[in-house]
Amino acid sequence: MSFQYEHQSQGIFLNDDMRIVQSAYSGVISEQWESLGPDTADVARYVLRMYDRGIVDADKLTRLTSLHFRRRLHILRYG
Repeated sequence: MSFQYEHQSQGIFLNDDMRIVQSAYSGVISEQWESLGPDTADVARYVLRMYDRGIVDADKLTRLTSLHFRRRLHILRYG
């Protein structure tokens, strides 16, 4: 099921879209991660998926993505 949000154009990323996605991606990748940090491709896919679901604020997108991967790291470490 795919929803079209007002910020989206079908299959097109505008400059503002790219700026938001790049900012969130760079923010997560630049954080201090341990050796088991997230794979860059996984981060990119997650950022794009959350953007597609309507999270279009760069700071919120960065925090959500960081939280997601910190939770995954915690699960890997402690089960």
